[in-house]
Order: sequence, then structure tokens, then C-alpha cells
Amino acid sequence: MKRSQKTAKRRGIQRYGTRAVILTLLVLIAAFIIIAVPKPVLKLAGIVEITLTDPLGNTSIISDKNSFSLYVDAINSARPINRELAGQNLKSYGLDFTLKNGHKQYRLYVDRALERKSLFVETESGLCKIGVEYFERILSEPIFDTLYEHNRPPRVSLTLDGLSNTILPSDYEWQMRKADGEFYPARTDYLKGTDYYSFNINQESVLGYDFEVQPDIFYLFIYRDNNLVMVQSLNQPDNIASLLDEDGLYNCIMQLEWNQNDDRDFYGKATYEFTLVADYPVRIDISAEEIDPGELLVIKASNIQPHEDLSIETEIDFKPNAFQEGNTRTVLLPVSYFHKENRSYAVKVSSGEVVKEFSVFVRPKEFIIQNLRIDPQVAASTRNEKSSAEIREKLYPLKPVSDPVRYWEGEFIQPVEGGRVSPEDFGKRRYVNNSPTSYRHNGLDIGHDEGAPIVATNNGRVLIADYLIETGNTIIIEHGYGLKSWHYHLSELYVKTGDMVKKGDVIGTVGSTGFSTGPHLHFSFTINDVWINPITILEHGVPLIGVED
Repeated sequence: MKRSQKTAKRRGIQRYGTRAVILTLLVLIAAFIIIAVPKPVLKLAGIVEITLTDPLGNTSIISDKNSFSLYVDAINSARPINRELAGQNLKSYGLDFTLKNGHKQYRLYVDRALERKSLFVETESGLCKIGVEYFERILSEPIFDTLYEHNRPPRVSLTLDGLSNTILPSDYEWQMRKADGEFYPARTDYLKGTDYYSFNINQESVLGYDFEVQPDIFYLFIYRDNNLVMVQSLNQPDNIASLLDEDGLYNCIMQLEWNQNDDRDFYGKATYEFTLVADYPVRIDISAEEIDPGELLVIKASNIQPHEDLSIETEIDFKPNAFQEGNTRTVLLPVSYFHKENRSYAVKVSSGEVVKEFSVFVRPKEFIIQNLRIDPQVAASTRNEKSSAEIREKLYPLKPVSDPVRYWEGEFIQPVEGGRVSPEDFGKRRYVNNSPTSYRHNGLDIGHDEGAPIVATNNGRVLIADYLIETGNTIIIEHGYGLKSWHYHLSELYVKTGDMVKKGDVIGTVGSTGFSTGPHLHFSFTINDVWINPITILEHGVPLIGVED
């Protein structure tokens, strides 16, 4: 009996011990489950906005309520992980939930090796790993653009005289393939260039390009003083500096495009801007070294700055002026029909160490002789001491006027459309009413009907618009640099002294006022007080200054 009781007692203790062990195991399993499956830490209903912030302070703001569940589910389902297993190649982002009753802040970590698809979040429970099923959708946000290799256009380097200089785009439109395999527009504007890229060049400089990825389309537009001077494509030579023949600042805009294809994770276009600063030696040119009497020589000094000196020594009887425009200086040097023919005149131009000497040969030219008959009463009333005094008083002071601004642009036009004119008219020797002495006819007599419109041959400033005894209704226009057009015998004046006129503006009408035998326009050009051939100016313009100017 006693043995049975003892046995029963031992069996009861054993049963109790087994139940205790089982109970202990259940408690441990429950605790493990609680640890392994954390309670939700976010509730979708309370979220107003989500803000992602990168280490530079750039943000992506998510306000679409349909996107809130992505981040709520990602964080609530994250599993704790040993911090050492997360690795060191992580990039940190701020993850801020704006709630109806406050804020909840986390740190989000992305493994830079995107092929691992590893996302982590720092919560109250420590570092947790987010499931891979959330990786692609979360990594589509613009804030993560910098994690992608092709988040911006390929790098471009300029090679100048053996040195390489990397420049960033000033603007771009860029598409890149993200983790989900789709293309998205890059919005990382802070990757654009903020520096001012400027490079010094000389006439021997060679400019080349080194592309991280060769573009499919390349254009380089070069501007000087806001004027397009050159367009270069990729297959053109690289010694671009030798093609820029004047010194100064050249603003360069490079436009590149990369096309979309199956082998690339990107496509788009980008603009790069830089400046080339050219400082070339002064170059001196002359328009001709043989010339007819009564024609215009032009000396042009290029690559000369306003502070640099320019001196001109010449045997031609004229004191020239030099006019600065940008980094070019222009000298108008007229050769009068009074200069001796069939001989050479020395011209020496110097600036610093640059000296150019020219020998200008004045060719012989035969000027015709004209015997003119005019009513003696008209001649006596219009050509006398009073008319001479008036010319000396009103016109002579205008001859040395030389505005330092070049008003004229491009070609000069005929002042009277369809007028009758002879090229031999300029410079001919004229005898009036069998006078034993002659004078030189200093312009062209353009015949036309009375009242025909007269237009400004080019832009300029009206120096005088008045009636004079000998020249009748008279207009003189200064076109800049001392170049003037003269108009005599008009019937009516449509402008007044001081007016600015444009090429083609009607300034008056054909008449026969003053010393005149019939309706016509006497039309002349001067450089200061030297008369030059109007035909040459009308047909060819001013030498060394082309129509494009």
C-alpha cells in the first residue's frame, strides 16, 4: 500500500513537471512571436503628408494619400536585423510623417549597391529591414535619383592645350531607368553646373572634347556680342580657336543629345555653357595698295583694346581719325582726286610692337571735261560772294564733324530710284559758260522728275536741312566716322537739322533749286573735307566693313 502511494506520487510529480516544461515552452514561443512580429507602429488614417530628405537637404514631399499605404506597410512589416548585417555602404534619408496630431520621424537607409535591393528603417525597435517587395516602388521617388549611375547627363570634359576641364550642364531634360525598369524624368536640378567656366585661348589653341558617353547629336554655337559667329558639329576640326579671328569674349553653348535605345538606361539632352577669352596680337589690314584718285582706303586694326595705342603716319595729305568699335579700330583714309597720280604714298601703322608699312600706288585716271551752259542770270544770282560766304559759314564747319559711332549698316542704297546717272560724272572738270577756269564736280547729278522722292542712302544724323543760295534746299547726313552724304537742289525738305534717319527714309523730293539747270539731285560723299566717289560706295560699300555688318 505504501509503495503504491509512493509510485502514484512520483507519477504525479512527473506529470506536473511535464506540464510545466510545456507551459514554459509555450511562453517562450509566444515571446518569440511577439519579438519577431512587432506591433504596427503607424496608422494610415492619421497621416497628412510624408517628407523624404537627403543629406544635402533636398526633399521629396508625398501628399498623395494613395501612396501613404506603401510607406506605412513597409515600416509596419519591417523585421529587426543585426546592425552589423546591414553593412556600411548605406545612404541615409530623413523620413518624416506629418500626422494630424504631430510628427513621427524615422531614418531610412538604402544600400548603395542597388542590386541587393536592401532598404532599412530605424524605428523604436531598432534597425529593421524592409521587405524587397517595397524596394522598387520606393526607389522611384526623385529624392533617390542620385543613387542611380545615370541620374544625370554623361560628364563632358573640354581639352584645351593639353589640359582637361570637366564642366557640368547648365540645363538638361533627362530620363533614366529606375529599379522597376521604367524610365523617369530626372529632377535633381542641384546636379547642374553652378560655376562660371572660362578658358583663355590664343590663335594656336586647340579645343577638343572628351565624353563619358559619346553623344548622338552635337552642336556648338559660338556668340560674340550676342551675334552668332560660328556653329560647329562633332565631325568638324577641333582647332576652333584658329577660326575665331578676333580677340574678345566668346560665349559658347554646347547642345548634346543621347537617343533612347535598348542598351542604355538613360536618354535625353543637355546644354553646357562656357566662355572662351581670346587675346590675340593686333592685326593690321589695309583695303588696297593700288587705288584710283577719288577713292577710299580703309585701315582696320583688329584685336586692339581701347587702352592700346594706334599711330598712323602717311604721305597722303589727310589727317586720319581712328574709331573704336568693340576691339576693332577703323580708319577712313580718302585719296583725293587732287593727289598726284602714278606714284606711291607711304602708310605706316603701328600699335605697340606691331608695325605694318604699306606702299599705296595711286593709278592714273582720266577725268572727262564738261562744258556747261546755264542761264547767266541764274549763275550770277546763285554763285557770288554772298553765296560763297554762306557756304563758308554754314557748310565748312560741318566738314570736320566725325561722330565716333558707326550709324550706317550694310550696303548703301540709291537715293533716287530709277534716276539717270553717269559714273563719269564724279570728278570731271567743268567749265561754265565758257569760263577760262574750271572746277571739279564733286558728286553725281542724278536726273529725275520734279517731286520724285529722295531717300536716305543709309542711317545717319542730319547735320543740316536748310535752303542755301548756291545749293538750294540742302541736306547733309553724317553716317558716322566722318562719312557724309550731301544732297543739293531739293524741291522740298522732309527732315530737319538734328533728326536721326534710317536707310530708306524719305528725306525730300527732287527739284531744281539753287545753281541748277533742271530737276536733278546732286549727290556726293565726303570723308571730312575730301570728296570720294559715290558710285564705289553705292556699289561696294565701305571697304573692309562688309554688308553683314
